[in-house]
Amino acid sequence: MFDQSLLRLIKEKPNRGMSALMDQYTGLVYSTVKNRISGICTEEDIEEIVSDVFVAFYNQVDKIDTEKGSLASYLITIAKRKAVDKYRSCGKSSELHFDSDDCFIEIPDGIDIENESEKNRFYACLIDEINALGEPDSTIIYRKFYYCQSSKEIASVTGLTADNVRKRLQRSLRKLESKLKGVYYET
Repeated sequence: MFDQSLLRLIKEKPNRGMSALMDQYTGLVYSTVKNRISGICTEEDIEEIVSDVFVAFYNQVDKIDTEKGSLASYLITIAKRKAVDKYRSCGKSSELHFDSDDCFIEIPDGIDIENESEKNRFYACLIDEINALGEPDSTIIYRKFYYCQSSKEIASVTGLTADNVRKRLQRSLRKLESKLKGVYYET
């Protein structure tokens, strides 16, 4: 209900509506962006992205349907995309080797996640299992699949060698697979 009222206010009185939206969600947008590019881009870059997120949201306001998702989810999606764009423009794209198999975690065959709640439950479980691996394994996985960093980049952050990063990643993925097999699909 709040989202619909806020969206209506933005359409009817853009200045007041956007001010209310920013009061409500600036912290969320800021933390989303900062979590993506902290340590990679500057504080000014983060603030610029936050502003760009609200501009992009306003430019799309007529396309937003609160039945399909909350305003927060729209803002988070925009923030993530803007952060990735900024990450690439900070000169990191030339160092990254984007391989479709390396830059995302694929949902294993046999898991039916047609409905949104099952997908959310799967990802929540996945995050819990990644965190349970401990350091530096969880950091390696997040940097590899969330930031799409190379083993060499991860090694420079963790203090390990690139070979060690690759071995730890391989072992961690096997652990995750075995834990998730029992929960989400039959072997």
